[in-house]
Amino acid sequence: MTDDEWIWKRHMKMGTWNVGSLFWAGALKVLHNELSNLDFSVVALQETQLENGIQKFDNFAIFNSGLENKKHEFGCGFYVKGEFLKYVKDFKTINERLCWLRLKANGFPVL
Repeated sequence: MTDDEWIWKRHMKMGTWNVGSLFWAGALKVLHNELSNLDFSVVALQETQLENGIQKFDNFAIFNSGLENKKHEFGCGFYVKGEFLKYVKDFKTINERLCWLRLKANGFPVL
């Protein structure tokens, strides 16, 4: 078993979370702390209320699809833990309520 296969089979933990809003001071730090404590690798986020874009930090990233009119409504996206960022192949935004993240996985597709 390769290192990549071992990580996917033993350490990948995915989930979803309706966060209500990430548009407040310290929200992303709280999000990262909670998801790290629960040992999640990739989490689909709803109601982020952030603008479109990718925000990378030292040990995680937020991929977000949201409005660009500064209203801070709606929004969805993904939290990806740092060690799994190398598996992100693509991120596409459809609209403020729909986006997808494509991950590199051996032997099976993840979309």
